Amino acid sequence: MGNIVTSGNALLTEVLQALQGRLPVGWDSQLTKEKETALAPGGVVLAIRRKEGTAGRLRIDTRSRVEPKEVDGLAATLQPTAERPVLIAVPFLSPRTQERLRNRGFSYADLTGNVRLTLTEPGLFIETTGARENPEKSSRARKSLKGPKAGRLVRALCDFQPPVGLRELAKRAGIDPGYASRVVDFLDREALITRTTRGPITTVDWRALLNRWSQEYSPFARQGATMYLAARGIPAVIERLKKTKVKYAVTGSWAAAEVAPVAAPRLLMVYVDDPTDVEKALDLRPGDAGANVAILTPFDDIVFERTSSKGGVTLAALSQVAVDLLTSPGRGPNEAEALMDWMQRNEGTWRA
Repeated sequence: MGNIVTSGNALLTEVLQALQGRLPVGWDSQLTKEKETALAPGGVVLAIRRKEGTAGRLRIDTRSRVEPKEVDGLAATLQPTAERPVLIAVPFLSPRTQERLRNRGFSYADLTGNVRLTLTEPGLFIETTGARENPEKSSRARKSLKGPKAGRLVRALCDFQPPVGLRELAKRAGIDPGYASRVVDFLDREALITRTTRGPITTVDWRALLNRWSQEYSPFARQGATMYLAARGIPAVIERLKKTKVKYAVTGSWAAAEVAPVAAPRLLMVYVDDPTDVEKALDLRPGDAGANVAILTPFDDIVFERTSSKGGVTLAALSQVAVDLLTSPGRGPNEAEALMDWMQRNEGTWRA
């Protein structure tokens, strides 16, 4: 979709058209203005009904934009409930904003096709996915966590307990304060951190932050992983790792299983600083078919920081293990959730 800038009335019209096109056969919708009701004091209501049935009603709240950090304020003001549903209509909603609206009980719709509508009476649920990025490039503010510097900053926020000032954070991450400031502003807008005015970062939603990072980072991206078959199995590779002089860090399923086992690891993921002769050192054969070992190219030396040792094996920091699993094939994301559940219960053991 091209330019999606629109006035409030035009937005209402386009939202109605979008919702109508997604209703089941035999259903209809209509916008009405109501002067004073418990549902919508002086607002606009969308009535949705099944043919010859009763109508479900939602208050419509139109906005030119909604940032993730604004959702709590909307919830406090509009107070959506099952009995008094509220639909937020916006030209574009980011994935993070959608997540926070869902968690606060809102329905929503944007002009790119991101729609979620829930009614209890009559029972109706609609959910569709549109654009993940805003087609309207209206700001030069940072909007991503791409690149090694962003990765180092995310790790610093996750691995260390707040509060932390901007300069100290930049020092921990090994980046300049100006860059750190731009990324922190982005994370604040995304409601992934909270900070005082001109003061330190006071809280970090590290779990949501790792999920957000995983949307733009993966050790498997851009030929970052080389797949191998270890004919003698993963345990034989582990024994060789214990004796190698190569700088490495085990991540993924095997590392996660050391603290939060889900099932026997099927893929051993290893960051290796120098991949020269790694095939011989670990007795590996190149090939995707039946591969059980992934040798990973580090995106940055941060993957070798805050490691731990267990049974003579060097393990990557748990924050790194979790994000790597979130982007891994197969059951990796499920293993990541189990690991982060453990991390949430045991923050004192892995955060400094």
